[in-house]
Amino acid sequence: MRVAYIAETSLNNRSAYTHHVIKMCDAFCIKNCKTTLIIPFIDKKISFKKIKKNFLLTSKKKFLIKTILNFKVRNFLTRLLFGFKVAKHLSKTCPELIITRSFISSIFFTFFKINHFLEIHSEFRGLTRFFMINLNFLNSRYVLKIILISKALNKRIFKLNKKKFLILHDAVDIKNFKYKKFKNKIKKATYVGSFYKGKGVEFILQLADKLKDLEFNLYGDSKKKYYKISKNVKIHGYVNYEKVPYILAKSDILLLPSANVQYGRTKNINIANYNSPLKMFDYLASGKIIVSSKRDGICEILKHNYNALVVKEYQTKAWIKYLKNILDNKYNLKKIRLNSIKTAKKFTWKNRVNKILLVHKSLI
Repeated sequence: MRVAYIAETSLNNRSAYTHHVIKMCDAFCIKNCKTTLIIPFIDKKISFKKIKKNFLLTSKKKFLIKTILNFKVRNFLTRLLFGFKVAKHLSKTCPELIITRSFISSIFFTFFKINHFLEIHSEFRGLTRFFMINLNFLNSRYVLKIILISKALNKRIFKLNKKKFLILHDAVDIKNFKYKKFKNKIKKATYVGSFYKGKGVEFILQLADKLKDLEFNLYGDSKKKYYKISKNVKIHGYVNYEKVPYILAKSDILLLPSANVQYGRTKNINIANYNSPLKMFDYLASGKIIVSSKRDGICEILKHNYNALVVKEYQTKAWIKYLKNILDNKYNLKKIRLNSIKTAKKFTWKNRVNKILLVHKSLI
């Protein structure tokens, strides 16, 4: 089967969006699909060999990367141009399965009468919202299925008919992780991810100030400089994904704090209650103790005292209590760790692609 995957990325950014797109294309290749990733622009310095290494791709086959524009998508007009050119290209090549993360491309596919799957990870804003919601392009007959990142995203934002959408959380490649014997002594707490507002970096620094017996390690692309941090805190900066499994393996506790208001790539959209973080699945696959905020999207996967410890209150006092209980071995940590690995095995990129292919087969 020929698969076209459309995304508005240049592959040289450090976002979860790019990570998701690359891993999905790799998973389609594992299923022997002839996969083409269509993007606006790619830096000539980026080779497929480098992509394979950085993102720990596991397929023996490689996907084709096709660029439509000679520049990055920077505004609504360039997104329109990208969408139009992709639609024109696909109307000639006619792949059997088309999946787009580009909303504008989806609009043009409707004009060109091209059947496709539309994947959505957050609510719409501005002109995109006007087209997709107000002009009802979201319910186009040519959108065969809408893939949503969590149940909460539909419940809180879109409220789509159940026949229209498919819930597929993010995923992980189990092959990227190796397991060691569980150790009882807890020394290191780690956060890996973005430093956007509401992701909990400042919150972790407050925890570290009260828990001197723990070493806190933060990995992420931070433009902000943090001063007067505790001696038990190390801010390492961004690391390529290839290093993430090793970092998690050396950790004991993995932190997933999430404030009531949390932003991602789009600065004016609060994703706190429907977000399904990609790093959560890496955390699960590592088989370590996860301590997380209680948020709707996250709690579709994380279950308190089963595969994680979920803290209801976003308050340092509550989190400190949970962390001290871990240090005092008041939970069945081995059971929680085993269940986290068990959960991760259900949410693999390969399984995610299998579900899409089954739905596509039933529709076509």
